This record gives sequence, structure tokens and C-alpha cells, in this order.
Amino acid sequence: MNRGILGLATFLVACQIAWAQESPRPAQTTASPEEQAIRERLKNYLEAFNRRDAAVLVEFWTADGVSVAEETGERTEGRQKLQDEFASFFQESPDARLVGQATSLRLIRPDVAVIEGRTTLFVGEADPVESAFTAILVKEGDQWMISSSHERDLPAPNTAYDALKELEWLIGTWEDQSEEVQITTSIRWSPNRAFLIRSFSAQYGEDDSLQGTQVIGWDPLKRQIRTWTFHSDGSFGEGTASRDGDEWMLKLAQVLSDGRVAAATQIITRVDNDTLTVQTVGQTVEGEPVPASDPVTVVRTGGEEAVSSTNAPADAGGTR
Repeated sequence: MNRGILGLATFLVACQIAWAQESPRPAQTTASPEEQAIRERLKNYLEAFNRRDAAVLVEFWTADGVSVAEETGERTEGRQKLQDEFASFFQESPDARLVGQATSLRLIRPDVAVIEGRTTLFVGEADPVESAFTAILVKEGDQWMISSSHERDLPAPNTAYDALKELEWLIGTWEDQSEEVQITTSIRWSPNRAFLIRSFSAQYGEDDSLQGTQVIGWDPLKRQIRTWTFHSDGSFGEGTASRDGDEWMLKLAQVLSDGRVAAATQIITRVDNDTLTVQTVGQTVEGEPVPASDPVTVVRTGGEEAVSSTNAPADAGGTR
């Protein structure tokens, strides 16, 4: 399928995350009515995509709308061809979903807007596919319509720090707000900011405790964020991390201390700079399902001194 037509389904998330979470907008730069209208329009577009409704989706495009996959040069032009592409894709991938974030929304004229950003496509258990997009919207009557969408592969980060810096807000000391277990976590950069290192200690009652270390790094071969975890009871595991809107999803596999194999998905949601929630879902031990945990709130108890006191690497040496 021409991946260029997929990027438009992410705009709602793009507006919500890039402007509400990445770096707060100054109070004096309130979104204009047209920006608000575009966000609402694209919210409806995303809802149609999630309903797998190809016929409704193409009504958001102009009659001569065109989608371009820049890596291959493939073009899909006109509503009928776009609808055929969407219908075929939804039939082949009924569980597919898209998320993303915008880097900018610009009104070129009162009736023309340009949006740039990136998307992540999730299909089943396959590795997520990340892309960058540029889209032009035009206003026809009182509705904003998609005139063109260009999608391209994201360039590989130059350094491990470039790949991991959007997790830099985690630097500091954290504590779980749980009545069942006391967990303290400390996260810091390794030398040259090649890895994030998470050390944690869990206290279950007076006599039962567990310590561990998690290393978070960038895999330049597979072009994804990976994690490796080691516990004081001898268990260990690895996983991959990807951003899903305002959440981070960690797909984890672990060898327990008794030799059994476990797997789970951990969802980490950033509430604000000092608060996050963690929930474990889809957990299995030796293939047998384990009930999902309730979300646990985690709050920052230590400062972010490590962010300002550690210099970013001057080049990519040793990080690729």
C-alpha cells in the first residue's frame, strides 16, 4: 500500500501531543479559530480511520487529492483510487492503527494550511513503522480538505543521544504511589549519553526485596529503542520501546529465575513533567495469561540535575 495516504490519520494526535505536551505554547499564542477548526476536522478524520471506513475517509480529500510515497515515487490520485487503497489496506490489516506527532502547523493563506510531522504505523505484532509526512490542506466552503500528502522514511538519528533525547524528561528519582510495594527508581545518562540507565529497588513488606538495573539504548541496525533488564533474583529480559501518541509502549520478554519464560506489554503514560502512570497488560507466564495490573501512579521525588550537568556528546563517536 502507498504509505503516503496513512499519515493523515495521525493529525489529531499530532495536535494534542506536539502542542500540549512537548513544549507548552506561550500564553499569548492561543490557537486561532482556523487552527482549532483544522484540529476538529482531523479528529473526525481519525475517527473514520479507526472505524475502517474507506468511503468516509476519502470525503476528507479534495476530488483531485494526491498521496505520494517519496521513497518509491508511488502516487495515488483521486478519491476513487484513494478509496480502493484504503479498502484494500483495511481488508489486509484489520487491526492497523496510526499515531503520530506534528512539528508544525502553518496557515499559508486563510484557505491553505501546511502540516508537518511524523507517524507510527502499528500492524499486529510486526515492528512499528515510522515515517515523516508533509500535508497541504485547503478550505473548500467551510471545510478543510486534504489536497496532498507526502510521506517519507524517517532519517536515522546521527547519535544514540538524538534517538533517546525525547526520553530525557525521565532523568531523576521517582517513587511508585502503591500500597502493596515501595518502589524507588533512579534514571540517569551513561557517559556520552549513549544509554539511559534505570536503577530500581522494590520493597515487599519487611523481608522481601528486589533490586534491578535497566539499560535503554538505540539499536542502529534495527532502528528502534531497545531495553535490557537484570534483576537481583537472577531473572533478566529484553524488550523494545515505541511511542504511541502520549504513551510509550514497551514489549518485554523475560526469563524468570526458575527458567520459565514470561512476556508482557508495559504502557507508560506521561501525565506531566513530574507524574507518569505505568500499567502492565497482555502478561503471560509460559504462555498462560496473567490478569492485567491496574495503572500505578509514579511521581518525581528528585530533581533533574543530571539533565543540565551532563553535556551532550559533541559527535557520534561511540554511540552508533
